Amino acid sequence: MGVKGFVEGGIASIIAGCSTHPLDLIKVRMQLQGESLAAPNPVLRPAFAFNNGGAISAIHVTAAPRPSVGPVAVGLNILRQEGAAALFSGVSATVLRQTLYSTTRMGLTTRAWWTRLGRWRGRKGWAACGAGRR
Repeated sequence: MGVKGFVEGGIASIIAGCSTHPLDLIKVRMQLQGESLAAPNPVLRPAFAFNNGGAISAIHVTAAPRPSVGPVAVGLNILRQEGAAALFSGVSATVLRQTLYSTTRMGLTTRAWWTRLGRWRGRKGWAACGAGRR
């Protein structure tokens, strides 16, 4: 089998990582939609308070939440404001991870599979694949 399992698994995982990276970026942007707003202070104490019959009143201020935006709108917003290259910002980390992690995993899995299958050549059908006995 040689290096073929490592190379094929690595190329496939790098292509998969690069093609799903824009979707992951959109997902993270959607998760962070409301994060830029500061947490509203439930009780705001102004420099001078209004007197209502001897009791000091507090002014309640709450910020209106922004409406949630769907994935298509978030993607189009990224394209309009930052350009198409922004969808692939940070893809180098994805490629590095897939190169190191998935390439090794795919290669070792393929190697272990063929080693194990070589021991079971005497069995027939699905039992040769480790699916059980007949």
